[in-house]
Amino acid sequence: MKKKLVASLAAAMVLGVAGTSFAATNPFTDVPAKHWSYDAVTKLASAGIVDGYGDGTFKGDKTISRYEMAQIVAKAMAHSDKATAEQKASIDKLSVEFADELEGLNVRVTKLEKNSSTVKVTGEARLRYEDTDKDVDSWKLRTRLHLDGSINDNWSYYGRLQAVNNLKGETGDDRVTMDNVYVKGQIAGATATVGRFDYFLNNGLMIDSTLNGVNLEFGNVLKANVFYGKDNNADADAPFGMTDRLTVTGAGLNYATSKATSINGGYYQFENKDKATYFGTDGDKRKVWEAGVATKLGSNVSLTGSYGQSDADTEDTAYYAELGYKGANKNKVGSYGAWVNYRHLEANAAPKTTFDGAYTSYKQVVGAKGYEVGFNYTPMLNTVLRVKYADLKPILETAGTDKTKFYQAQVEFFF
Repeated sequence: MKKKLVASLAAAMVLGVAGTSFAATNPFTDVPAKHWSYDAVTKLASAGIVDGYGDGTFKGDKTISRYEMAQIVAKAMAHSDKATAEQKASIDKLSVEFADELEGLNVRVTKLEKNSSTVKVTGEARLRYEDTDKDVDSWKLRTRLHLDGSINDNWSYYGRLQAVNNLKGETGDDRVTMDNVYVKGQIAGATATVGRFDYFLNNGLMIDSTLNGVNLEFGNVLKANVFYGKDNNADADAPFGMTDRLTVTGAGLNYATSKATSINGGYYQFENKDKATYFGTDGDKRKVWEAGVATKLGSNVSLTGSYGQSDADTEDTAYYAELGYKGANKNKVGSYGAWVNYRHLEANAAPKTTFDGAYTSYKQVVGAKGYEVGFNYTPMLNTVLRVKYADLKPILETAGTDKTKFYQAQVEFFF
């Protein structure tokens, strides 16, 4: 849809908002006073319903997406208190037409929201309780605010402000961080991410952490990415209490063999450039590889699995398999899902696994193997409940056979 047509349609429904209370001035160099759309464009710009580009142009012949149109509709909705009954009816029809885009963007528009076309703010809060039969429990609230900004047609900005609060009142755990902050755009046919970002490869068996560095993504059916930087977590691959941040180099592959099935793989190198014996007798580097699969066994059932190894002298292997049924959707009240998995994670295999409660109470130094079952449910819009239970025991024989029973319950709110 052309922007000049959008301006004409929007003008028709918000003339009562933009047309009578002030004299509109022209903010755009490429919309001359004699142009047919001049009145509509300038009035809508003054009302804050449409805006242009940083160089002072409107680019009226540029095709816009449904998401951009949805933002214009959202702004019109914010001004609907000044519209006539007929204009409100037009706005209501457009809000229905673009309902999916409005929900996807999670647009929150107020009369004072000046930059809603370029900056979006969304959030989530997670209340989580964890416990084991070893008298180790936690009760925490994690809050995240997501900032999405458009730099230009090819580049964007993302920031994630995170606050973690210990609800048991214990000191030392409360913290506020900007745990993600990066720019993303196109470079020579690749999508580049530069800054601090989550790096979660494949199914998360061998690495799920945050990297300060750069990531390049390529391909469509065969997707590949390469990355380099320093891990932002001091505890990555630190089973013996070391707290250095490791330099990470890696690559990942994902290939869709069909609409239902994809295979994946990855190779990663972790290096401590300050300590030559960071990994004990293994030296200053650790090399890790993995391969996995994800497939649909029907409309409601999925199967995922991965296998990985490191070049450690001992305890170098990890694998898991998970069977899932449906899944809770925050946008669909009453939706639910369940899963069961088995995992085997040796101490020196996975630097920072995605599995909560992955290890026994003896922590990573003895590894863990066992099963997990879980269930999630959406009781109301933008709210998801999840509970899970894991029964694990150490892999190293010297740690004995005493099992750890791990419990987790949480509720997530999206806003």
